[in-house]
Amino acid sequence: MNSISKDGLLEHETESNNDERYLVPGLVRGLAILKLFDQNHQEMTISEIAEKLDVNRSSAFRLIHTLEYCGYLKKMSQKNYALDSNVMELGFNSLSKSSMIDLASPIMRELRDKIKIAVHLSILEGTDIVFISNAQSIGSFTSNVHIGTRWHAHATVIGQLVLSRLSESEVIKRYENFTDWKVYSERTPHDIDSLLARLKEVREQEFMISWGHFNTDMAACAVPIYSQSTQEMAAVLSVSCPLSTYTEDAFRTDVARTVIAYAEKISKFIYI
Repeated sequence: MNSISKDGLLEHETESNNDERYLVPGLVRGLAILKLFDQNHQEMTISEIAEKLDVNRSSAFRLIHTLEYCGYLKKMSQKNYALDSNVMELGFNSLSKSSMIDLASPIMRELRDKIKIAVHLSILEGTDIVFISNAQSIGSFTSNVHIGTRWHAHATVIGQLVLSRLSESEVIKRYENFTDWKVYSERTPHDIDSLLARLKEVREQEFMISWGHFNTDMAACAVPIYSQSTQEMAAVLSVSCPLSTYTEDAFRTDVARTVIAYAEKISKFIYI
């Protein structure tokens, strides 16, 4: 039963306002150490960790020794430390039980709220891209793309992006009996040779933009999502909107950079 404190607040409310009383500083610092390691800092010395945490070297050593003992850090050389396998297991045991859609959906909605346009998640099936999750745009425009919608992969930036990560022999095999080479613009491949030529260009690109090339009045930006376990493309995050929503320059710069950032966010949680 909740009691009333002298200032009239419920006792549990008073306690919740002083939650810092219950923090364990050593645990906070230990978790902060694990977060220091990333793609640009895969190994660090005790001195480097101490400097980044703003603690003395002795404190840093005790924290690092504890993390090493528990299997979260490992000594790479006489001076350097790196993350050990237990760190990966912490996330993987939980994330591997969640589907990519479950993991991506809240991040897709966050992206939609930020740029106000429709956000999609797609995969490749045969010679089609299939939309497996969507976040509708905010405003009067409603996207006609729904879960289960299929488009020819050869004709879309989403499909070309996924196909570009396959070997040439795999692409040829997928299209050996394909005859429905619909052309939507001068940029649409119209046979296997023009598709292979297009994919050679796409392989050099981090992301792709369509400015009226598939749907003449629509813009789209497609960015790959990668699996942490295989480093291969697991899906494509894309956004779409009428050409009138943004200037072409803003779409190719500001919008594209934002979609790239959110695709990287999703990729951090994908282990399929």
